[in-house]
Amino acid sequence: MGRLSKRRGGDRHSGRIEAHGGFIRELLAEQGDITLVEVQARLIERGAPVGIGTLHRFFVRHGITRKKRPGTQSSKTVPTS
Repeated sequence: MGRLSKRRGGDRHSGRIEAHGGFIRELLAEQGDITLVEVQARLIERGAPVGIGTLHRFFVRHGITRKKRPGTQSSKTVPTS
């Protein structure tokens, strides 16, 4: 009767990044302050091009939280008068 349609939407790329989960965890253990862009670059070096969004979803799925690097202090001076 009805024709089966393909699934639409959802995360179709998580399998690719899950294959590198151990490597990602090693990076985080070695360099606690590594950024998503830096993780992405290391994965690209390994021949696993992934997007920042895919990395972010991986971190969320696995409950990995990241602290932002502390910002630099302002160079403004306080008036003395």
